[in-house]
Amino acid sequence: MTRIALPILFIMLSVLLPARAADLPSLGDPADTVLSPQEERQIGAEVFKQIRAQGAVLDDALLNAYINDLGIRLMSSASGTHFSPNLVIVDNPNINAFTVPGGYIAVFSGLMLTAENESELAGIIAHEIAHTTQRHIAQMVAAQAGNSLTAVAGFIAGILLGAVDPQLGAAVATAGIAGAAQSSINYTRMHEREADRIALETLQRAGVDASGMVTFFEKLQRRAGNSPGRQFEFLRTHPMSGERISSIKNRLDEYRTGAADSQSFRLARARLAALVGREGLSLDETASAYRTAIAAQRNGRHEAAVKILGPLYREEPGNRWFGLPLARALHNNGEQQRADDVLSELIALYPDDSNLLRVSIEWLLDRGDAESAYRSARNAVESNPRNPAAALALSKAARANDHPLEQHEQLGRYFLLNGNLSAAHQEFETAFTHTAGNPRAQARLESALRDIERQAAPRKDD
Repeated sequence: MTRIALPILFIMLSVLLPARAADLPSLGDPADTVLSPQEERQIGAEVFKQIRAQGAVLDDALLNAYINDLGIRLMSSASGTHFSPNLVIVDNPNINAFTVPGGYIAVFSGLMLTAENESELAGIIAHEIAHTTQRHIAQMVAAQAGNSLTAVAGFIAGILLGAVDPQLGAAVATAGIAGAAQSSINYTRMHEREADRIALETLQRAGVDASGMVTFFEKLQRRAGNSPGRQFEFLRTHPMSGERISSIKNRLDEYRTGAADSQSFRLARARLAALVGREGLSLDETASAYRTAIAAQRNGRHEAAVKILGPLYREEPGNRWFGLPLARALHNNGEQQRADDVLSELIALYPDDSNLLRVSIEWLLDRGDAESAYRSARNAVESNPRNPAAALALSKAARANDHPLEQHEQLGRYFLLNGNLSAAHQEFETAFTHTAGNPRAQARLESALRDIERQAAPRKDD
């Protein structure tokens, strides 16, 4: 089999090339004519793959779990086209957030640290989810379909580049479309108003205090003042006005009051502050102690971290925010039995927690017990075949046990479950080279490769 390539622009142009301008929808028509939800998912996966490759994503198991749990809670409460949310925290002090097609949302660390409660953070994420479920990017592409394919490609490139660098993206989009720039701006404002409305409804259904949207927007406007040079990135990419804030305020009366904050948010914010070295945040006593412990752990002072995290965990046994870093600190401090006891206790309480599974597999591999790591990872995959973290753990364990077929097949499944078709295809092809004398594996992988190629193929005109 020959390898297929799925770069972003190829995907986008393969979608657009078969279509005639007259056949493309106007605003309000189904966005499927331009981009299907599956194609949006592929594009989002490719964009996030590039963002991760740049080293911009903060890879922390507890923070990833928190932000994605919040995203799942909000996405399940939103109206429109639902996607499996995939949220990341970008290690960047700017106050910004953005969405790319297919449920992929990035929250900058600066924005998360600026939010003073979960209501404010949830309001921003709900707003970004609304852009996703209402498929605003697909609609924006459709609205520009009257231009040449080159211009549309420029517009698409501007959208996607703007996800990483808003100024660069705006320059590319403007150069590609020229005269349509003003209508594009107006269209974006209309999307912003719709996203506000959908976000308020989402927050109410999720039981979150919706007033955080207003307090956060007002906070940004106060800090920015009237100087364009002080505008925050979020305000540049999400046009704000006093009229828009007033409209949100007027709608708040329609919604019941939900939860404004949570311990998880307070600890997530404290953990994030420690990992990025942010000082001067206002934190409660527990969150402040937690921040000190994580900062000590980050700087290699594991004994100091144990002294703080131990009492916190004793006060709240089973709390993963305290238990997982405590287990790691004990492990790194040479107290392996205590570390194993804490980790075993957490796994017993949360048997489906992929983060705990990953740590357990890593520790077994570190100790040279590859066989136990393999058995544990295989059991996890068999009990939850849709869990990408379990597939990744099994891939690592298979590699340690010199099982190249399973190593690459499970890594392919990991990419496939995360929507990264090109990487999945590559791994399945590599796995296929290890199937000599194994017709069942050959048939299984050939089927998986054909399915990926079918998903990635350009759509034909009706």
